[in-house]
Amino acid sequence: MEKTKFSKVHINKPRSSLEFTTEDYLLNTLELVSAKSQLPIKLLLSLVYDNKVDTVSCSRDDTNYRFFAGAKRDSISIIIKCLGEQTMEFELSRNQIKNFTRLSPFL
Repeated sequence: MEKTKFSKVHINKPRSSLEFTTEDYLLNTLELVSAKSQLPIKLLLSLVYDNKVDTVSCSRDDTNYRFFAGAKRDSISIIIKCLGEQTMEFELSRNQIKNFTRLSPFL
């Protein structure tokens, strides 16, 4: 039986909260946000994962989304903001990012 990994998710709405969820859920959320925001999230994460950059930031005014990712030693910190909605902050392990970015048909 495979061990389920959980991640902390910090969500800023009018009031801030801390929640826990699975890493798989966060990866699915990244897929959905990428499609909805039209941001190249997999490409941006692959740049951080491959150590080509320490941080990346990208935004689209027409969709009101902002994406930020920064490298840490064993993980990558991610912040997703949507104007007028919530802000999500979380970290994913480098292994999870590797698997996520390698599944992309665009890379």
